[in-house]
Amino acid sequence: MIGITKLGSYFPRRRLDRALIGKAWGGKASGTRTMAAIDEDALTMGVEAVSACIGETPAAGIDALYFGSTSAPYLEKQVASMVATAVDLPREIVTADFAGSVRAGLGALRAALDGVGAGSLHAALVVASDCRLAEPGGELEPQFGDAAAAALVSRHDVIAELVTAASVSEEFTYFWRTDEQRYVQVADARFGNQYSVQRDVPDAVGAALRKAELPASKVARLAVALPDPRAAAAVAKKAGCNPETQLVPLLTAEAGVLGSAEPLVLLSRALEGLQPGDFVVVAGYGEGADAFVFRATHALLAHPPRTVADALAGGIPVASYERYLRARGVLPLDVGGELVPTYIEWKELKQDTRLWGSRCTACGLVQYPQEVVCMGCHAPGKTVDHKLRREGTVFTFTIDNLAQVPEHPMPMVVVELDGGGRIYLQGTDCADGDIAVGKRVRLTYRRLHQAGGNRNYYWKVRPA
Repeated sequence: MIGITKLGSYFPRRRLDRALIGKAWGGKASGTRTMAAIDEDALTMGVEAVSACIGETPAAGIDALYFGSTSAPYLEKQVASMVATAVDLPREIVTADFAGSVRAGLGALRAALDGVGAGSLHAALVVASDCRLAEPGGELEPQFGDAAAAALVSRHDVIAELVTAASVSEEFTYFWRTDEQRYVQVADARFGNQYSVQRDVPDAVGAALRKAELPASKVARLAVALPDPRAAAAVAKKAGCNPETQLVPLLTAEAGVLGSAEPLVLLSRALEGLQPGDFVVVAGYGEGADAFVFRATHALLAHPPRTVADALAGGIPVASYERYLRARGVLPLDVGGELVPTYIEWKELKQDTRLWGSRCTACGLVQYPQEVVCMGCHAPGKTVDHKLRREGTVFTFTIDNLAQVPEHPMPMVVVELDGGGRIYLQGTDCADGDIAVGKRVRLTYRRLHQAGGNRNYYWKVRPA
């Protein structure tokens, strides 16, 4: 049996009220959209999605990580390797980036399923993440939302068994962004929906159902990642499904259009409450379409993914539209940083990215940064590498209002990590009262600063 073993979704904590966008440009908009913080991007959200999927300790046997995004923070530098390192996967794994359209996440999923099915992979992680930027005041700006999702594909403890998959590929100019453009562009949306979306997606879904010899009436849930609910309903009808009873509701109102991550997020939502043997179809569009048929297994009852509603819970409102523009870098930020030389990054990779400290074999003290001489008993040469946990309790903290950072106030937090060790980090995603002595917190991989034309990433602390 080949399929999905685990699923995890991640939404940034910040929520932008669309009414603020309407107020800025003299229009009307309702609902909210998820908004990546100033220190978040598709890479950092992908790391969070992996944690939501597999937890702190990677499952044994993961030998591939595929990353899909249209908004990766690098055009030439593999993000999949960066995600794999941050979640401390072994060096001896296959990594690849998928890009080009919001089908990138499904393309990565297809590659993972094919690799496991062929036997060349034991287990593969698929990460899809997007933080797409629309032109300020344009029609796409209120629609987009930021999110990430991850899926573990293997043969063991499968919660959603792959039945079959099908694809359609055809050139059509709808959404695009050239190598010289910063903002996503869109052609005539109505024409695109009618002559491409409502043609390609039903064709892919129909092909998948025929390969599975499955009537549309036997599908329990149909999850289609599309720009708006009306297009999704039209696609469901053309595929022979009932939009009222079979279509998985989109997250447009409360989160937005989520790009590459949306198919996996909707798949996770589709699996909620299913019984063993139920069929679910997930599909996505982008110069063609991909469609997958999955069957729920008994393992889904024992290990259901965290609900999408839980992943969305706990949002904090953004005070102004200008804050959003500043977080996106549309408004300038007068914040510098210290260039980190490549040799320092290489030398401290295990400590700073994989997050390993030291443990003294003489007295047992866990310490960070890594040391040769124990800070407790002062024994020389008695320390060994020790993997740090990414959750803990606030030991003490202060609020820094003077540091040269993009957002104030900034908590500086000493965390007593579960399993030992203390670490001193910046706080992020904090509302009033979130950081206090004794509060539970979690380490999160974020942008620290930018210098020398490059971005530097490190760990911060967010509320658990």
